[in-house]
Amino acid sequence: MKTALCLLNAAWVALARLGRLTPLGRLARPKTSAQFRPAEDGAARSCQAGNGPGADGHPGFASGQGGTPKTGTRAFGPPGPVTDHFDGKRFRNPWGDAERSFPDLLRWMFSRGSVPWPARVPVRVRHVPPERVHGLGLRVTVVGHATVLIQTGGVNILTDPVWSERAGPLGVFGPKRARKPGLPLEALPPIDAVLVTHNHYDHLDLGTLARLQRLHAPRFISPLGNCGLMAKGSGGMDCTELDWWQSVELAPGVRVHAAPAHHWSARGILDRRDALWGSFVIEAPGGPVAFFGDTGYGEGQVFRLIREKFGDMRLALLPIGAYEPRWFMSGAHMNPEEAVLAMRDLGARQALALHHGVFKLTDEGIDQPRIDLRAAVEKHGVEEGMFLTPEVGESMEVATLSTPFS
Repeated sequence: MKTALCLLNAAWVALARLGRLTPLGRLARPKTSAQFRPAEDGAARSCQAGNGPGADGHPGFASGQGGTPKTGTRAFGPPGPVTDHFDGKRFRNPWGDAERSFPDLLRWMFSRGSVPWPARVPVRVRHVPPERVHGLGLRVTVVGHATVLIQTGGVNILTDPVWSERAGPLGVFGPKRARKPGLPLEALPPIDAVLVTHNHYDHLDLGTLARLQRLHAPRFISPLGNCGLMAKGSGGMDCTELDWWQSVELAPGVRVHAAPAHHWSARGILDRRDALWGSFVIEAPGGPVAFFGDTGYGEGQVFRLIREKFGDMRLALLPIGAYEPRWFMSGAHMNPEEAVLAMRDLGARQALALHHGVFKLTDEGIDQPRIDLRAAVEKHGVEEGMFLTPEVGESMEVATLSTPFS
């Protein structure tokens, strides 16, 4: 029995590289008791000038609802208007495809040179965050993978929260943690908002979302088409869907904007690109903060668009792991050198490395992202201490915006 489970898990991990596939196929968007809110920013637009979110000014709901969806229901139909990144049925990257084919997957599986990881690495640092960080202050606590606690302007924001032992369905399939979460979920301060970038299992963990709903009842924010899945098993969830460039205000002076990422989505076998993926920009009193869960680099268009719209970033939270082999992973995941280029494109004064050292998703060793990042920082002349690599469980204070990296 144990051997059979191991083989099933290995098959799932392999298929997950193409789309985080489940054994059950397509997951229907359920009717839930979630409170679906429209975006508040009527000036939202798509990446190409002149394309807007539709006549009703908000995404994610069928026309004729008067701009205010009913509590307890979700309209069926397209998750948003036709734009440069949505054709009425599927979402896409305006700058090229981030996916790979099944033959590509087979080629990788039969030619891979995966470096083994240790089964468990101890978490050596466990900083306890304060209840709030007010004014211009900015404190970031790394929980692990893409899960971070961002505290600024009196608001506590949690990103892509995953506390489960495995990044996969049913708690049985998918990669297992090499490092435990850097902070127990019960030790979190009051959480005001939870940002979920896309529906892959290592970023959208239903068990964790349900626990957060019970403990904190925060506002959940995600790109178009994700709230129905997120609210599964979490009655009464307050969930807002955003198209790229739309935003919501969390508190005076603190606003969350959905922004692009070069990635894709799939939760089941047949739902590829049914839901939108993205990044987030948090406008706060001390300067804007960019958060990316997963993204490829492409030619850097995503990052330059964000800088053009929001200006230089105070801090960029960037993924540096899950990148080997490059021929297979480059469309969806940056390598450390590309993360340095993204830092430059964003005009970020500082960057913080995420998405490494917790779940083994690809071929590189557990410490290779840090090694490659050190080489990339030196190669591109980044000042020491400007691209941070905190330990899981570590909190860091971030300075206010000053001269950008160029």
